[in-house]
Amino acid sequence: MVAEKKRIQDRDTMKSAETGNIAVESRMHRFVLACSSGVMLAAAFPPSPLYSLAYVALIPFLLLLETLQGTWKILRMSYLSFLIFHVATLYWIGGFVDGKDIWLMIAGAAVVLIHPLFYWPIVLLYAWVRKKLGLLPGLVFFILAWTSYDFSHSLSEFSFPWITLGNSQAYDLHRIQIAEFTSVYGLSFLVLTFNVLGFVLVTKLATRGWAFRSRPALVSVAILTILYFGPWLFGEVRMLHFANDAGIDSVNVGIVQPNVDPFDKWTKRSEQMPVLLAYTEKLAREKTDLVVWPETAIPLFILQPQYSGYLGSVRSILDSLRVSLLTGLPSIVYYDSLSAPITAQKSLTPGMYYEEFNSTATFVPGQTVVPVFRKVILVPFAERIPYAETFRFLIEYLKWNVGIGMWGIGKDTVVFSVPLKNGHAVRFSSVICYESVYPDFVRQFVKRGAEFLVIITNDSWWGNTSGAYQHVSYASFRAVENRRWIIRSANGGISGLIDPTGRIHDETKLYSVATIRGTIFSRDGMTFYTQHGDIFGILCVAGTALLLLITLFSQRKTDETP
Repeated sequence: MVAEKKRIQDRDTMKSAETGNIAVESRMHRFVLACSSGVMLAAAFPPSPLYSLAYVALIPFLLLLETLQGTWKILRMSYLSFLIFHVATLYWIGGFVDGKDIWLMIAGAAVVLIHPLFYWPIVLLYAWVRKKLGLLPGLVFFILAWTSYDFSHSLSEFSFPWITLGNSQAYDLHRIQIAEFTSVYGLSFLVLTFNVLGFVLVTKLATRGWAFRSRPALVSVAILTILYFGPWLFGEVRMLHFANDAGIDSVNVGIVQPNVDPFDKWTKRSEQMPVLLAYTEKLAREKTDLVVWPETAIPLFILQPQYSGYLGSVRSILDSLRVSLLTGLPSIVYYDSLSAPITAQKSLTPGMYYEEFNSTATFVPGQTVVPVFRKVILVPFAERIPYAETFRFLIEYLKWNVGIGMWGIGKDTVVFSVPLKNGHAVRFSSVICYESVYPDFVRQFVKRGAEFLVIITNDSWWGNTSGAYQHVSYASFRAVENRRWIIRSANGGISGLIDPTGRIHDETKLYSVATIRGTIFSRDGMTFYTQHGDIFGILCVAGTALLLLITLFSQRKTDETP
């Protein structure tokens, strides 16, 4: 008992020597620290313009961790902080504004309540490393571990990279220019590093460990200044460079934003096609090369023989207008009993099975073959049960009742080609909705030759909330990472054209009927990130693993204290 008390005293003495005598005795003070970090993190995310709050949002949280003893207290207070962050950032995700789908609301509530638990390993491992190796190695681990978490949280069917810390900086166009090297994870690393150095400076000054004009304090301020303004200056140089970059070919594009109620579109199919075609005809009069319709704009299996009348009508109109069309639509693939995946459903034809896919297709005047891209990354539970091959018994019970339930998983990326009015041809790829928040997935299209990108989506499930604004802002990262123009067509908004610096042009309003006619430019160069992928994220994972190994095989720091 005496030895244990001395060990605790030694540990507390060591913490006091490293951070000063941080005294937060009141529960209310701890509550305020936890809430402050949660509120500031949420306030840094779009549509809020206060993105710079992310640079200091974790300082109260780190101060809080220094005052907590015991695993349960650490878990409880960290959950409170991250729960506030999730509620304020993802309140829209359950579609509670419309309240039309019970499964959507249940899934949304589950994400908000359960996902904060995913941060517990970071917090507990930080406390462990900090306890055994000391404050500085602990803080380095905190930076690397959180960045690694952001990276790893885009790698499985359970992944949810929506609130990657770096995404909070989507409106800061100057600083996000570093994403052409590091992807969004470089912004996570930058924000975390600033928070950690700010935490050290604040604690040292507050506890009088450093005088304000002491050398360590001035060095810390200088480093913080470089961290904040250095990326901005780099971004200014890169944005000026691309302002004068005309690309290879100019492409005249049109976007149709029909603003169809997503809950009604599957039952009112006949009303939508004439509207879409009418807007397309209007855009085609302006010598448009490519028109883009949003996700599942054609809410029927138009490529199947039973809908040949609809398909023939679309082909005839596009041929007469001499304009190419990319549209979202459902597609279907049939299998025999030997080749059918385990998640395929039985067809009415004996011995045959099928899967339905959320897809895009490109219709080119005069061409009979219609290339199709089938969505690869599906929204967990909303579009497909994660690892459905293993949990197949859940499929029938968790299908949605709004026309999108157990979609199949596409197998490959596709690069489309369409002719231009100048006689050239241009290559491009499309991603569907949620896929656009996955950096490595999007870069694969560019690596395969896409000279610009198209994002089609339906963000009308959530009402006039933060979700649509967050989604469109994250597209800026994909533009910068690959230095490609992006055409974004959303059913009810927000549509627009995004240039290679991430700036959004001709942005539409939510829940409005709109068309856009603009010019983008094809590009064929590849960025460091496009060529080499997530090297930065992998290095962070390696650094995290190394520190964990060092911690595992090290003796307790407190045991070495005389």
